[in-house]
Amino acid sequence: MNTQANQFYKEPWFGIVLTIIFFPAGIYVMFRFGPWQKRTKTILAIVLSLVCIVVWTIAGMAPASSNPGVGETWLSTSKDKSAINVSTKLHFNVDNKGRVQLKGSTNLPDQTKLHVTISRGDTIVGDDVTVKSQAWSTNALTHNNQPLTPATYKVHITSKGWSTQPKTVKVGSQGQQLRGHEVTKTDKQRSVDILKTVSYQP
Repeated sequence: MNTQANQFYKEPWFGIVLTIIFFPAGIYVMFRFGPWQKRTKTILAIVLSLVCIVVWTIAGMAPASSNPGVGETWLSTSKDKSAINVSTKLHFNVDNKGRVQLKGSTNLPDQTKLHVTISRGDTIVGDDVTVKSQAWSTNALTHNNQPLTPATYKVHITSKGWSTQPKTVKVGSQGQQLRGHEVTKTDKQRSVDILKTVSYQP
């Protein structure tokens, strides 16, 4: 039997419940039965309220109880175990016609839809890809039906709109579970946003 897990009095919610119940009750008893003048009671109530706020602020920064599953601090929540720290590795193939095919490995969920763009100067070529078995690949890329000129290119990888993603892609309705330097964050959502470079010779 895990007696430590049963020590509910160490849990953050227990202290909060006690405060909610007994603090207002104490204020009421003081005003109802206290021997002091009303002004003194009001001052005491304000002081006690401030003390309570300070105590809970300190508690919020203090270590949490040792019970399993409790967050890092009293007022914090535990880490989201479903968060994904996005990581992508990029490589490419060049076929016998000089056409480039970009490939990537990633820890994004299977069926995640991405858009991949390769560019250099006025040359911009893009393709939509889907993650399968933690990998994706573009079609053979050409520009005006001609192979890309050997050079160094910028590769930009972005996630397609979350409303267009399959339900099997569980990263939050607006990508909330995505983390890392390969993710951009706005007020409403998080998106995959990766910029890399590739250089190749024919």
